[in-house]
Formats: sequence, structure tokens, C-alpha cells
Amino acid sequence: KLLRRVLQNLVANAIKYTRQGEVLMGCRRRGSKLRIEVHDTGPGIPPDKRGVIFQEFQRLHGDDEQTGLGLGLSIVERIARVLDAPVTVRSTPERGSCFAIEVPVAAVGLPRLPAARPQPLRTPGLPNAVTVLVIDNEKAILDGMETLLTGWGFIVHRARSQAEAVKALQAAGGKLDMILADYHLVREDGISVVRALRKRARKHIPAVLITADRSPAVADSAVAHDIHILRKPVKPAALRAAMAHVAVRTEAAE
Repeated sequence: KLLRRVLQNLVANAIKYTRQGEVLMGCRRRGSKLRIEVHDTGPGIPPDKRGVIFQEFQRLHGDDEQTGLGLGLSIVERIARVLDAPVTVRSTPERGSCFAIEVPVAAVGLPRLPAARPQPLRTPGLPNAVTVLVIDNEKAILDGMETLLTGWGFIVHRARSQAEAVKALQAAGGKLDMILADYHLVREDGISVVRALRKRARKHIPAVLITADRSPAVADSAVAHDIHILRKPVKPAALRAAMAHVAVRTEAAE
């Protein structure tokens, strides 16, 4: 499943940035290992940017038509470390890129060993086993945020709308420690969903609003309802700091 997740992200990323030409995935055996490559004819990656692309919340090509938080390749790198199978990249600007991963070839009949799990990262200001609800209408972003937050040791629920958020609240037994909500949803906005969840839970749930909207109206509404704003593009350190800040502020107010 982990290897499949790596390949899904590599192929999805290649398709996303290849507007003309093709995407090709192939594999070949090299001794005791299998090398799997994903080629594309996209814009390519400059040599000085090849280390940046594997960082969380990074999107090299800042095209307004491209959506997402930039978590795809960071997820690939994280899973590859778990598999002990580093991902390599070759690229020529304006011609395309090739991402490759080498994995051991399993002998038939050998028992499967459980994959090693990454150790959760401690977030200062927040205890372990914090239950977080992530609300975003894009499945890819929910997948990425879930991987990131579970890696930090949090229990994650997810929702794409207010209706799903209410179900997630019920699934959590009404006990949510924090809400991370995107502002622009399909039929609602993040602020109204946070307010609805607080009303239903009959308590003040700490919340962070993630948005690229810099209008005074959104900022004023968030402040009025005690919702912390985090501007896109989001860096992981800023996200963790915002979550810790909101948790500490809420605890001090109680």
C-alpha cells in the first residue's frame, strides 16, 4: 500500500504539470531490486530547486490554475524513507522530468514483514493524541494533511462539507480538540462551519482558518469569532506554531 501511494502521487504530479506530451511509467529489474520510473514532458525542474520540491507545502510552479497545498512530493519523500527506498529525480528544464524509486524484489513465499512506522513528532504546546478535524473540499489536500498530522502524532478526522463535519464530530464522540478549516468550501465557508460545529458541540473548539483570502471582511469575521487565521501558502512550521498558539490561548482562557 505504501509503494502504491508513492507511485500514485508521482503519476498524479506528472499529469498535473504535463500540459503537452505524455506521462510514462515503467520498471526494470536491476539485480535484487526493481527500479520504477515515472517520466513526463512537463516544464522540468531547475537544478537549484530539486531539493525544495520534496519539502512540505512547496509548489515549484506557482500557476494560479494549479490547486493544492503542495504536499504530494513531501508525502512521497516521507513514505520513501519509511520504505528505505530513496526517490531520485533527473530533469531538464522545458523538456521534462523523471522520478525513480528502487525497491527490493521479494522472493516468492517469504512472509511479509510489517513496515516500519515513522516516530510521531512532538509539537510544543500540544499534548499527544490531540483530535483534529480537517475541513477542505479537495480530497488531495485532505489526504496530504492527514498524512502530515498523523505523522505529528495527532488523531485526524476529515470532512469536505459542513454535513460531513457534523458526522465527523459525532464519530469523535463530540470531542474535538481543534479544527483546521479551509475558508473557501463548495457551499459554505470555513468560518460558518466552525461556528456550526461549536454550536452543535456546545463548547468553544479552538480553530485555525487556512486561506489565501486577504480581504478585511474575512479577517474581521475570523477575529470576531475567535478563529486564528493562517495565510496560504502554509509552511509546516507555521502550521504547528499556529496550532500550539491556539491551544495555549484557549487553555489560558478556561
